[in-house]
Amino acid sequence: MKVTLTFFILAFAYSSASTVFQWERIANSEVPSSTVMKFKFALKPQNVDYLDNLFWQISNPESPFFGRFLNHDQIADLISVPEEELSKVENYISSYSGDFCETKVERSLHRDYLSVETCAGQVRRIFPNVHLAYYQKEDEQAKLVRSEKILEVGENLDFLGIPRQLHRYLVAIHDVTDLPVEHIKTELPNPTQPWMGDVKELSITEIVNSFGVNMDNIQEEAMEADVGQVRQGIVELFNTAPSASGLKLFQQRYHIKVNPVKPVGKQQVVPVLSIEANLDAQTITAIAQGVQTWSLAFNGVDSWVDVAEMIMKLEGAPKVLSVCWGDLETKLGASMVTAANIQFMKMGLAGFTWISAAGDSGPTLNPHTCDSFEAQFPAASPYVVSVGGNKINKTDGVQSAWMHSGGGFSTYAKRPPCQEEAVQNYLNNTTLPPNPGGKRYTTSGRAFPDVSGFAAYYPMVIEGKFYPWGSGTSAAAPQFAGIITLIQIQRYQKGLGPLGPLIQTLYKLKNGVGFDVTVGETYATSRQGCKGDILPGFQVSKGWDPATGLGSPKYNILLEQLLDLGNKE
Repeated sequence: MKVTLTFFILAFAYSSASTVFQWERIANSEVPSSTVMKFKFALKPQNVDYLDNLFWQISNPESPFFGRFLNHDQIADLISVPEEELSKVENYISSYSGDFCETKVERSLHRDYLSVETCAGQVRRIFPNVHLAYYQKEDEQAKLVRSEKILEVGENLDFLGIPRQLHRYLVAIHDVTDLPVEHIKTELPNPTQPWMGDVKELSITEIVNSFGVNMDNIQEEAMEADVGQVRQGIVELFNTAPSASGLKLFQQRYHIKVNPVKPVGKQQVVPVLSIEANLDAQTITAIAQGVQTWSLAFNGVDSWVDVAEMIMKLEGAPKVLSVCWGDLETKLGASMVTAANIQFMKMGLAGFTWISAAGDSGPTLNPHTCDSFEAQFPAASPYVVSVGGNKINKTDGVQSAWMHSGGGFSTYAKRPPCQEEAVQNYLNNTTLPPNPGGKRYTTSGRAFPDVSGFAAYYPMVIEGKFYPWGSGTSAAAPQFAGIITLIQIQRYQKGLGPLGPLIQTLYKLKNGVGFDVTVGETYATSRQGCKGDILPGFQVSKGWDPATGLGSPKYNILLEQLLDLGNKE
């Protein structure tokens, strides 16, 4: 899930099927009975269709239910299995406790997962068919314990030997037969070799002003405004943190109100991996100045289910989140994508705005076949806002698509009705890339991105040095998040609540999101294999397209349309 940095700074972080960092089973490894293991029982969620319908009602600006978000108790009452059934699963797990170690069972926030901490000796009793083994990445010493037989989540209940009478309460068991989706490592860029091409270098002031935000005005408002409970957050993996000194240097260099981020979770500045965190923090604080910004750190093997759960459990968690990490959708598999989508749906029901970078490989090539397009996740989730990339041409000053902007169609998630008109207009009026036998890509799923931001030649500070050549949709996502935070501040001052999930609202805006990017195209590549293969991606067009979405945001246009949403006066 991390950046690839070659001759330019590419700032979207993603996971891979790379064999270089694949988990491998250690042959003839014996797992002592005292070895601590943690895993989850995924319970069958109740009323999912009802909650999905409710999500689209509370996020529909034309609905009287717009903005009527649920608290966590209300979500739990709707989605959790009945208490009697929940207790049966808990009792089964707890019955295997005491022989080798104590077994601890904890309910999730919405009572749809049971987190279990026990030891290998008890695991062999809870799951009688399992033979345990150690797995290790060849580049690291760290090991984890899993079943010798690896299965996709959602296919393991029968194999694990769980009593049949409990199957009707369960969807799957996580972290026993499945391995974490692993993340590509990065290389420090060579600052003497900028990315070549027709791209104009941009200053922070130019970028901020291009969104229709006056730099002087937001600095003055940041000093005077009562931002109250408005907070914004960046989500980081590998326990990485932005450099405090680098952030301060960036803010001083560009005359931005000095505003440190609040670290949440175990985190550290890692020379290469923290490039992502540095870009996220520097970008979002340049747009929404003076706002409390949280840096939310998670480890490199946390699933999206885990990340969403931990964020929702945080007291006072930011409602606007910029997330610039992702996975290949099919690498996660249908079951894990579905589980994560339910989590994102619940976050939307609770009023969160999750904003995901769309990726930096165009409609990414599958690293195994090198002939099919892969959707990036969570950018392809129907419950989040996905942000693609654009650039300014150096030769003519035209705003055009960034050729590496992620975009395309989900393999697993159906297209939300709010997208149908815009996407069909694109499909009916644009020449699509070759699709041999209809197997290279689908056009029936959730289409992404939804909007775009500047993703080429973005200024940033890394390890105390200034780089004018930062590139990637990881610059674009926090730009859009910062703009939404500025609008949230204005809403707060009028006594209005958070905007919550924005995807449907964006497609219903009568005046659009801002500037419609109509020039350019993308190319499908893979930085995980395929030996440099490149295939034609998607053309940009008037209206929505799979490179720049609905276009590049303009603050005043969005503010005018979003400021009073949900105001009952």
